[in-house]
Amino acid sequence: MKWSEIGLLILALAAVTGLFSVVTGGQETIAYTDEVPVETDPLILLERDLSQICCGSGWRDVPSASTDTIVKSMDLLDTISVHRANLHITRTLRDHGFGHVVTYLVPGTGLSFLCHTPDGEPMRFELNDTSR
Repeated sequence: MKWSEIGLLILALAAVTGLFSVVTGGQETIAYTDEVPVETDPLILLERDLSQICCGSGWRDVPSASTDTIVKSMDLLDTISVHRANLHITRTLRDHGFGHVVTYLVPGTGLSFLCHTPDGEPMRFELNDTSR
């Protein structure tokens, strides 16, 4: 055997050994630490789900409300009927653990939902019908 043939055999053996170690070797798992934290506040989750039928930037506080009750307000989209919005909001309240007590139809304004949060705090949600 010539020196060049021996060199080629060594090179081929090294290539096969390297390929074998790459194929059978374990791979590192990369853990991403920049994950988005999961939201747990029920009011924020409720606002996110109600944004489908409401227009505006989200909840509006009602400054004239009493301090012992959480009072929030949103405007209804013109393309959604009040009846459909009532069903959607009632289901969404139930899905998020809010206790729905009663819904009032306020003539010329919209709907008012009396409920309590999952923590038991009283809450009133006013849905303003802007199509009138």
